[in-house]
Amino acid sequence: MPVRFASRLMLVLALVGVVPVLLLGGLSFHAHRAALLRLVGELQTQAATDFARSCRQLVLSGVDHLRLATGSLPLEGLGSAEASQVLGIPLRQLGALNLLVLVDGEGRALAPAVFLSPEEGTRQPVTEDSLGLFARHAPVELARATGAAIGAPYLPKGSRGGRVAIAVRVGEGSSRVLLAELSLAELSARVEEWARDAGRAFLVDARGVVVVGAADSDGLSPEERDLVAEGLARGAPVVRTVRGGAGASTEYLAAFAPVPELGWGVVVGREAGRALAPAERVRRTTLLGALVALAATALLGLVLARGVSQPVARLSEGVATLAAGQDGPPLPEEGRDELARLARAFNHMAGELRRREAELRRWSEELRQRVDERTRQLREAEEQIARTRRLAALGSFSAGLAHELNNPLTGILGLLSLACEEVPAPSPLRENLDMVLDQARRMARIIRQLRDMTEQERAGTGRPLDPARPVRAALEEVREELSSRGVTLTCALGEPMPLVLGHAEQLQSVVSNLLRNALTAMPGGGTLSVGLGTVEGDAVCLSVKDTGKGIPESLRERIFDPFFTTKDEPGRVGLGLSVAHGIVQAHHGRIRVESTEGLGTTITVIFPAAGAEAHLV
Repeated sequence: MPVRFASRLMLVLALVGVVPVLLLGGLSFHAHRAALLRLVGELQTQAATDFARSCRQLVLSGVDHLRLATGSLPLEGLGSAEASQVLGIPLRQLGALNLLVLVDGEGRALAPAVFLSPEEGTRQPVTEDSLGLFARHAPVELARATGAAIGAPYLPKGSRGGRVAIAVRVGEGSSRVLLAELSLAELSARVEEWARDAGRAFLVDARGVVVVGAADSDGLSPEERDLVAEGLARGAPVVRTVRGGAGASTEYLAAFAPVPELGWGVVVGREAGRALAPAERVRRTTLLGALVALAATALLGLVLARGVSQPVARLSEGVATLAAGQDGPPLPEEGRDELARLARAFNHMAGELRRREAELRRWSEELRQRVDERTRQLREAEEQIARTRRLAALGSFSAGLAHELNNPLTGILGLLSLACEEVPAPSPLRENLDMVLDQARRMARIIRQLRDMTEQERAGTGRPLDPARPVRAALEEVREELSSRGVTLTCALGEPMPLVLGHAEQLQSVVSNLLRNALTAMPGGGTLSVGLGTVEGDAVCLSVKDTGKGIPESLRERIFDPFFTTKDEPGRVGLGLSVAHGIVQAHHGRIRVESTEGLGTTITVIFPAAGAEAHLV
């Protein structure tokens, strides 16, 4: 009888204490594995999407730079020797371009291709093989029809990074096309980084052919090709586990994302074993806990024969509560016998399971937050670097152009003024001379604006001044134009204002440019509100608000780009806001734009007070 009862007790304890632990551990393992697969899949999808956006940004930035070069250089009337010299200027400034070549309407080169020896950066060597691929992939006809075009990417023999041919029409009615070979080596660095971190990454073209991959990669496995084919067919992100690597023997959690507007795609994968390591730890811990529970039940079954019904019932209730995923009260631990120790062991096991489950949830949430924050920082850094590169390249070119044009233009203005004095008025010749003189003065103003873009950093820190003075001077400067356009002015200049450190004439130029942009946005009249106050402690805030037609959301990121304008008035060259932005940055301030299309625009400029210890960020 005692042996039979002990056997039954051991069986009951084993069923109540061990089986639920194993069941709960198995359920917990599968639940955590599914959650990790979902979370890591989302992260891989996000990484693939970010990689695709970076690829799109790289290619479209190259097209923008090429378009800017065609708009800034006189390529229409250049001969062969002159074209080679002129194209060397943007090629040296744009490190992502391997070569430049100017072709006619039939695709014939007007001058030999211009390229440089590879240096530090992303520029790649130009070989006969790469030139042949470039010629076959150059989208000349499409560029003539649409103004700008992007060819299919290609990978020359012996090259680690892919390349893509881009083309921009020289002018609106021109038959000439400027071709460039854009290097994708910048993407190779990210691919190599993933490969070093037990991952895989590829950039494929619209046919699924690898264009950018790791140096030691053996290409796409059959499962990876199926993933790429499905992603290209759907045109949307796809994520699942695939086998790849040497012999397709390693399991990866891979995500495909299409490259917007280009028809390409990217694949980003991470070893499934590393991604699911926390779930494996949960399974090992569960097995260890089950072994401990089994040993405890065997010991208790051998020692106890009676008087264990109530403790076993409490233990059974506790296990049922834990198996249901609920947090029940801890089991009583009074006494020093085996049941008390079993209760303490069970409470510890349940606490460990809950603690580790909470740690996994906390780790998942923290990882998600870090990825989101890092993604936001990378996006902001990429946007800032792209804008800085554009402004730096154009600033260098503008300084040289302004210097070279200023001297002959001064002579032209002088000679035209003398000619106007010698020709009596009214007469047709005098009218033509006056028109030429007005246009020459307009050219002088444009050259002065180009020079102002590059002189902000050399102006020094300035001196403390009252910010209301340049605001009043700018308002006085446009007062007559306000009346002629039927615009109502409301002005609120708070006084006294903290002093700011800077140059009065430069701050007046900022306000004048903002006011004139607001007036141009209200051709039929409206209300112009100018306010000056303090924010963020003692920082000075200037706001210019108009009731004009507003700025479309798709164009707001480009309004500070040089030569970009949405105004249809003659004489607008798109430099006012670029100059204003440069002056604000030189004064360690920041500028913010808020606009609703059809309702108006508010531009806010914030300058640090003269006694502030740190710049505004």
